[in-house]
Amino acid sequence: MDLANKKIAIIIAHPDDEAIGCGGFINKASTIGATSRVILPTRRIDPRGIKHWDELVKQFHDSCKLLGAEAIVTPHATDDLFAEQFIPQIVQEIDPHIQWADIILTHWHGDMHQAHQALSRAVELCTRPFRRHKTVLCFEIATATDQPYFQTFSPNCFVVLDEIDVQKKIDAMRYYDTEQIAGRFAENLKHQLSYRGNQIGTSYAESFMLMRHFIY
Repeated sequence: MDLANKKIAIIIAHPDDEAIGCGGFINKASTIGATSRVILPTRRIDPRGIKHWDELVKQFHDSCKLLGAEAIVTPHATDDLFAEQFIPQIVQEIDPHIQWADIILTHWHGDMHQAHQALSRAVELCTRPFRRHKTVLCFEIATATDQPYFQTFSPNCFVVLDEIDVQKKIDAMRYYDTEQIAGRFAENLKHQLSYRGNQIGTSYAESFMLMRHFIY
């Protein structure tokens, strides 16, 4: 997949999802001429999220800047715990960015968190093939994609990362000091990148599910 000069929209549910899910991809894309936007259409309303929201938004902007992307918090953000009830509103928030982009990245629909599921559904609706021809990739999130009874994420697309991409991803995650928990520490993320890299015979990779793609 050629990323040079492409427009890429990353639709995430929470600050830090961009770093965990596709930080290496974003950095790699930025170094070869792609333009990336990371869109955050939901806000956290759990106690820790409420307490640290302003700090998390700042960290989100810092993380995206480090990775070479534009951070966008939509003007009418939906409460994340009720996102499934407001998918039409989320569609309205993200649709202009979907129209702009060539490639869209978002959450896997089988993740544990309901906001991840809602955003995946919203992107699915925005990219119906009879209306728009977009490439759509779903990423995995540590402590969400790997937590259901049945883990259905089975990657069929891999992005090879070099040491700089890996380090930028880890450094981006380190901005989120309140979100450092087992499974999402720097060493955990690097281990996951190594594991995915080993699957394709390289040192490091991020993995995705390719959901839509068109060849002309």
